[in-house]
Amino acid sequence: MTLVRWGILLLLLMGPWMAVYAQNESKPTVLARFQEAAALDVDPRGRLYVADAGRDVVQILDAEGTVHATLGQSGTRAGEFDDPVDLDATNGQTLLVADAGNGRIQRFSSEWQYLEALPVGSTFGGEWGQRAFDDGRDGSTVQGQGRPLAVASSDGDETFVIDGRDGVVVKFDAQRRAERIIGSGMGGGGLQEPVALALDGARRLYVADAEQEAVLAYDLFGTFIEQVATPSLPGVRAVSVHRERLWIVCPDRVMIWDPETESTTEHSISLEAPLVDVARQGEDLFLLTSKEMSRLPHR
Repeated sequence: MTLVRWGILLLLLMGPWMAVYAQNESKPTVLARFQEAAALDVDPRGRLYVADAGRDVVQILDAEGTVHATLGQSGTRAGEFDDPVDLDATNGQTLLVADAGNGRIQRFSSEWQYLEALPVGSTFGGEWGQRAFDDGRDGSTVQGQGRPLAVASSDGDETFVIDGRDGVVVKFDAQRRAERIIGSGMGGGGLQEPVALALDGARRLYVADAEQEAVLAYDLFGTFIEQVATPSLPGVRAVSVHRERLWIVCPDRVMIWDPETESTTEHSISLEAPLVDVARQGEDLFLLTSKEMSRLPHR
């Protein structure tokens, strides 16, 4: 087989959007600009969500980059943010926002109405194992002493949160009670600098650790399973699960790990600024840097 044919075969194996990108038949189109974007997600309706920590807001956009809603402003009251750094809109029913500066997770409805706040870390009178949240109808301040850096919700309405202050994952049950700490032990499964997490349905919790330059896998009870067999991941920023594959975002590349074959494909991304996050919607790939969101369409 000629070198050219090998190249074409490799592009096909890498996936449609990456083949297009590598052949330069399509360039990323800038759709929106931000002050200091920190996270990107997409819900089942195809709506895109960007946490702009620089403006203390969450923006909801369509696939063309049109802003349909802006949630929040700087502050500590219900629906306000201080350094929102992550969000989870994947179940289409609720939106979770990691409000890092206020030490809490805020929950919104699918129509973006404020529902409640869940303090992270030592809280205002909350005891371990007790329900600690505030519905905010009186506009009261809800803050915890932790620093939530990432959030994800399971199919069973359990909430997993990285507390950057203690360097662990905290699991809250469906009643919003802190149930267990994950990754606090030494040796296998111990976390050092967790920065991102993702859930694979009801099977696995994946946690990206910047210090270890790796992704660690746990079951949903917090039992360590394995370190995902990928190359070293310097600067790892985000993880997500799409079509049962794990997507791992580093500043200049995206790695896709297949749990069935335990194989990894690596795709270089050339942008003017380091990559922060990615989201897949249909055949389009959305790329987020701290200043811009762009779309890489499939043709």
